[in-house]
Amino acid sequence: MNLIDMIKDQVSGSLVSNASKFLGESESGVSKALDGVFPALLGSMISKSEDSNQAGKLFDMVKGADTGILDNIGDLFGGGAGNVASLMNSGSGALNLLLGNNTGSMIDKVAGFSGLKGSATSSLIKMAAPFLMSMVGKVVKNKALDAVGLGKFLGTQKSAVKSAMPAGLLSSLGAGFLGKGFDAITGIAGGAKNIAGDAVGAAGNAVGAAGDAGKKVIGGAKDMVGGAANMAGGAVGDVANVGKAAGGGILKFLIPIILILGALGLWKFMGGSGTGIDALDKAVDKTTEIAGDAAGAVGDVATKAGDMAGDAAGAVGDAAGKAGDMAGDAAGAVGDAIGSAFSKVDAAGKAALDKVKFGANSAGTQMMSYIDGGFKGEGKFTFRNLNFASGSAQIDGTSGVEVDNLAAILAAYPGVKVHIAGYTDSTGDAAKNMQLSSQRANAVKARLMGKNIAGSRISTKGMGSADPVASNDTKAGQAQNRRIEVTIVK
Repeated sequence: MNLIDMIKDQVSGSLVSNASKFLGESESGVSKALDGVFPALLGSMISKSEDSNQAGKLFDMVKGADTGILDNIGDLFGGGAGNVASLMNSGSGALNLLLGNNTGSMIDKVAGFSGLKGSATSSLIKMAAPFLMSMVGKVVKNKALDAVGLGKFLGTQKSAVKSAMPAGLLSSLGAGFLGKGFDAITGIAGGAKNIAGDAVGAAGNAVGAAGDAGKKVIGGAKDMVGGAANMAGGAVGDVANVGKAAGGGILKFLIPIILILGALGLWKFMGGSGTGIDALDKAVDKTTEIAGDAAGAVGDVATKAGDMAGDAAGAVGDAAGKAGDMAGDAAGAVGDAIGSAFSKVDAAGKAALDKVKFGANSAGTQMMSYIDGGFKGEGKFTFRNLNFASGSAQIDGTSGVEVDNLAAILAAYPGVKVHIAGYTDSTGDAAKNMQLSSQRANAVKARLMGKNIAGSRISTKGMGSADPVASNDTKAGQAQNRRIEVTIVK
């Protein structure tokens, strides 16, 4: 069973046609993008199945996938933007599990590879993910697989993913994108393949040379034997002619003599003179010599391959070390940049900040711990006690004190800028959720500005139900996903 072929046969054609119309993109561009998207997503799915911490989550998502959408793609798109928005909302959850922080990078790379706009690529990937989940979910249902069985089944798809993944897109994404289940260091694998090919070629050439030499020796021996046969035939002919001239009766005496003389002549030719035996000995010696040279050549190539593999492994180790150093330097640079932003202090604001009492685990507490800890980490904080009226961007009651405390920190450190992101759960209409999340982020900005924080220091964005931090299948999970996050702008 080849899932890539199945998804192409059952989904790709109809999805290309409908998605291109919905997105306003060419069918050729959408088709090219999907040629890379499906293998990339399946490759990530395989990698997740091999991660003990992610395999269970993957199984739960696959098992809960709606397999009915596989048979009604045209009806799904024909049902209007609401249906498509619901499809994309489901895709966002799948991408969060499969790609996580790599989602943005994949969108950019697929857009560059296919020629689609970034926004269209993002929407297309979100549309494609549920279909792949549904296809795998159908297999799980039909084969009655558990999480372990799913992992084993997905493991059988590695070669199909490697073959289907466009080389241009994989090289753009990076060799390690597909994860530990695949040959991450493609360069070394390719080098080893080339070396093996060289070894086989050298062995083939050596064997060919041995065959050519053997053919020449055997041909010479054949000619010699043919000459001996001609000589014997001539002798027999001569004797026969003599016998015929002398009368038929003498033949009964001459035939034994002819046989004896023929035997003596052959012995002389093959044994007495040593010419035939020597030729055969030389053929054997020559063939042995050439075979030995061929074996030596193969051994030399194998040694060379080992040396090259060792050098490549060393190079990879050096590169990994360099990457680690660069990552450390980058993290240090980010910390320094943020630290510099906090170096400017407003005396009056700092005095007021020192009097603020922050709630346990509030965004203010998180930020103050970040400041006191030397600016280590991402610099992202979540409001824990900030609430809104249901379905509204109206900050609820006294929970706005969380925002006021953030304003106190920003007043004390006037060089700091922040980004406010609003999120919802996945229930309801996706378009309305996106709008509501944006309105709530702007409501926080408006309250900060009401506390004399300049609007130029605050950016906002509504994220809808993207990037869930918990399962939307439970009320508790939905409550966690409805959140406002504040990030220090580097």
